[in-house]
Amino acid sequence: MEHTELVGVIRELKVEAERCNQRRMLVIADDRLSCLALLKRILREIEDKRKIVFTWQKDFNVDAEIEELKNSERYLGTTYDFLAIDLHHSFIPSDLGKLVNIVRGGGLIVLLTPKFEDWLHSTNFFHQVILTPPFTLGDIKRNFVKWVIKKLWEKDGITIIEDGLIKKMGKMKCIVQERKVEIPSSFRFPRSIYELTKTQDQIRVLQMAESLGNRGVMVITADRGRGKSSVLGMIAGVYAGKFRNIGVTAPDLNNLTEFFKFVERTLEIKGKKFEHRRGKIKGRNFKIEFVEASQINPKKYDLLIVDEAAGIPVPLLLSFLRARRVIYSTTTHGYEGTGRSFSIRFLSELRRRKRELISLEMNEPIRYSKDDPVECWIFDTLLLNAEPPLLEDFKLKSLKYRKYDTGELLEDEKKLRDYYGIFVLAHYRNNPNDFGILCDAPNHEIRTLEYDNHVVCSVQLAREGNLQGYEDDLYFGTTPPGNIVPDVIIKHYRKKDFSKYRGYRIVRIATHPNFMDRGIGSRMLEELKKEDVDWLGSSFGATARLLRFWIRNGFYPIHISPKINESTGEYSVIVLYPRREELKKDFEEIRRRFGKKLVHSLSEIHRNLDLEIARVLLSDLPRDEELVLDDTDWKRLIAYCWGPGNYEVTVDVIYKIASKYFFLRERPELNEEQEKILIGKVLQHRHWDEVGKEIGKGGTYVVIELREIMRKFLKGVFEDEILEFQCRFHGEDQKR
Repeated sequence: MEHTELVGVIRELKVEAERCNQRRMLVIADDRLSCLALLKRILREIEDKRKIVFTWQKDFNVDAEIEELKNSERYLGTTYDFLAIDLHHSFIPSDLGKLVNIVRGGGLIVLLTPKFEDWLHSTNFFHQVILTPPFTLGDIKRNFVKWVIKKLWEKDGITIIEDGLIKKMGKMKCIVQERKVEIPSSFRFPRSIYELTKTQDQIRVLQMAESLGNRGVMVITADRGRGKSSVLGMIAGVYAGKFRNIGVTAPDLNNLTEFFKFVERTLEIKGKKFEHRRGKIKGRNFKIEFVEASQINPKKYDLLIVDEAAGIPVPLLLSFLRARRVIYSTTTHGYEGTGRSFSIRFLSELRRRKRELISLEMNEPIRYSKDDPVECWIFDTLLLNAEPPLLEDFKLKSLKYRKYDTGELLEDEKKLRDYYGIFVLAHYRNNPNDFGILCDAPNHEIRTLEYDNHVVCSVQLAREGNLQGYEDDLYFGTTPPGNIVPDVIIKHYRKKDFSKYRGYRIVRIATHPNFMDRGIGSRMLEELKKEDVDWLGSSFGATARLLRFWIRNGFYPIHISPKINESTGEYSVIVLYPRREELKKDFEEIRRRFGKKLVHSLSEIHRNLDLEIARVLLSDLPRDEELVLDDTDWKRLIAYCWGPGNYEVTVDVIYKIASKYFFLRERPELNEEQEKILIGKVLQHRHWDEVGKEIGKGGTYVVIELREIMRKFLKGVFEDEILEFQCRFHGEDQKR
């Protein structure tokens, strides 16, 4: 391509982008050396100060900041005038979502790619990451690049130069809109703070924050580039001094660059003196500090600000409510793709807890104007704005089970968006990489339940097993990618032969949000049980509700992780349903061993496991054992239940009973609360008050109730001795 022609293209795109306050994208598709040569020429013509290039490895020099793609997450919340991404070696879908929105309006984004025909048949680092045995690189599907190229051709504002020729010019018309902000006539915050705002949405947030009372909760949702971090900084700056301790957290401190920038601006306007060290601003009578989410003591803070809340485990988010005031904010359609689900489900939980709640959504972009074509392209390409179908009702018996080839579904974009939109609203931590895996991983498959050609239940499956040749590696400790279920069965239960069986791990199953709890998920599992595999399984963050769903459908727990998952704040549980007859006998043994292992781990490894989750995990184990105690132990138990014995001197006997209870062929009827007491006090060794708090009672109640529980095990045992104790210590008539 001639130098003058390239310069002309760049100038035209820059002039148009700046006039419209939008971004423009340029795709250079060629061999890598040619792409880099063109990039260097472009950078010589670009006068912008803030320029950055991301690449697989820093193996070239350009007139710009240069960074490796693996560090892309550090740049969330930063702002640049020019961005180039070299995609020749690494094309991880989430990298696009993270990086595209660091560019302001008037900026230019350049993608360096192989020639499209070569790109369609190439493999990259992402393919190596998602590959699982026994599949090879030759089995990769290569649908994602095809989808991206399609979207590059379809969308406005994208110029394509391939093999040195301009194949598509991305110029477009736009209506230049003057941004107007109306400051309210009455306000509590200083007018000078309102004058910092750039959009009416930011004005609304400040107004809402003025009325944030004691025990108040505020939830802000917005797409990237809407100025939520900056307005949060204004709020913190205004309240500094009025509140002594203000905490702020986010998945990473680097996400808070804009936040701290606007805290400083606000404090300067107020005339406050302060010192700013990394992650902490301190003044005469206030402190604003960043704290890792897992390290926060909420009670310490007069105000706690949680940015990118959907990236923080839900149990932690709920624990923050112990702060005097909390502001949560999160991205609606960010690279995580989690905000829509977060706002729907998290807000409903806050309302259930009856907290004083203010919620609002920011829509107006601040970094660039409305209808920015690059934002439109990234939303469509990564399905960040996918929504479930509009459907008023359905008939369960009329649902049709469908299997899709990934390429087939990508050709039907409406059906694809219906299918994927259900996932977007069902999962907090939906990620563009999930879409990339679905497109390209050779072992991932698609299933749906549909009514009147509309998707009402979406499933993503992963083929696992069929690992002949890998069984020794698994048995002796190597962990191959994927194959989560075989890995657990072989490593933890020493069943080497399990490697030969073929199964489906249900990666995700989600129902249309309008039709929850109506039997759709169970119907889907019925259909999956008819698939031609030896077993079905799943791995997920454990909640009592989810566990009950799987157990109700014949899938039983076989493993629980020893540590909480940092992403979800939950323990991961694996459930299994054996289809092949020869696996069912082994399965009963595995279930029994799982139960035994869990019982013994509750005193240490899983001491903090939620009592209801523990109860559900233990509730459906094989029951084929007898309770065997010698005469002395029975008599010691009688003394505890009816006489002078106490828990401390009888704990060994009580533990024997509690550890056997869930396996007993015949056992006394205990209600859910009593089973929780047995688990919490006896198996987890928690304090009386701690157990009482979790079941909504006091510690004394637990002390009394545990005796009542143990009495249920004494029916028909040493009845004369029990009557003697009742008479001596309780004044009960022996004739009764």
